[in-house]
Amino acid sequence: MAAMDRTADARFATDERFSAPQVLRFCRQAIAERRLDLGGLRVLTEAGVGHRRIAPVVAALAGATEVYAVSRDSAQAARRDAEAQTWSLAEAAGVLRRLQLVPTRLQAPLDSIDIVTDLPGVRPVDESILRTLSDTAVVTLMRGVAHWRPADVDIAGCRRAGVAVAGLDEEAVGLLRYAPLAVIWGLTALGVEANGGVVLVAGSGRAYPYVVRALAQLGARVLVATPESAGRIALHGGEKIGDGLTEPAVVGRLGEADALILAPDLPGDRLLGPGTSLEAHTVAAEAPHLAVVCGVADIEARALAEAGLRVWPSPYGSGPSSACELLPRPAIEALVAGLKVGEVMARQRRGGSSPLAAEQAAAAQAHAELLPKDVATHRR
Repeated sequence: MAAMDRTADARFATDERFSAPQVLRFCRQAIAERRLDLGGLRVLTEAGVGHRRIAPVVAALAGATEVYAVSRDSAQAARRDAEAQTWSLAEAAGVLRRLQLVPTRLQAPLDSIDIVTDLPGVRPVDESILRTLSDTAVVTLMRGVAHWRPADVDIAGCRRAGVAVAGLDEEAVGLLRYAPLAVIWGLTALGVEANGGVVLVAGSGRAYPYVVRALAQLGARVLVATPESAGRIALHGGEKIGDGLTEPAVVGRLGEADALILAPDLPGDRLLGPGTSLEAHTVAAEAPHLAVVCGVADIEARALAEAGLRVWPSPYGSGPSSACELLPRPAIEALVAGLKVGEVMARQRRGGSSPLAAEQAAAAQAHAELLPKDVATHRR
């Protein structure tokens, strides 16, 4: 990066709650625990603000020969702020010499990159990138396969180009244990006290058992609407009241709850609102006092807010909506685990393995989650 006044923006060395030394301590711990070793490898990732500044620093701390971080204007921050915050954290980590900030992904030396991450600053990973990558380059999806979208990463193009690509099994690496933190944060933001309250959890997403168990341990009575058996739900500390939120019997019990937690099976699934048999105004009519913590669907959150209910995260704001946005440790652990998937695939490809063999090695050694063979059958 061009010369920068590194002392003028000392405020970027920390955010409001987490100092750079604390963040870097977490980074080093996670790298050691996951045994992430990027020595001899080159990484393309993003620069950013807040916790999004961490990705290139983690790669450099793990020994990457060169890290190229895309710093561009986004809805969250201006490019200059992404550069300043990333640069400041890299300086605190002592890894400036291995970090290069680039304004677009196409300005990185793509033919020498070993690992491409699919973080927002790099996306889309499409033909414009794939046609230039080296024969042994790999793409790592930094979240689970369920979060993949064709507009973000052209999986079919990766396969045509012989580029290994895999996601991250978030449950296997322990990331789902952080899901309750975001829920509890959301409840607190909406003025709901879990201890002694009644919370209705609806949905069958992989994180829902963690949420039910945490709320029960806090002293909440947890009503659950999910297809899982009553016995299994009881093991988590919940009380089964139905198979799904749209059942009349479940709707009839909304008035008992202080809060509703929506835990969809897959991103993009809707448990109520447009496209379902349960409208937001029906929920508001049954329980006008209800606070709602939404999993992922913005359309649900907007419909509920328009019906007059309190909703977190707000569909109208840009505040945090997940544990990775609230706390540094979940973000760091996700980044390290995703880069470990990339490390295993990249070393396999450099050693002469086929893309498929590299992906399978990552599944065996780094908790990678593989995409379906026929990507056309995958959801959205």
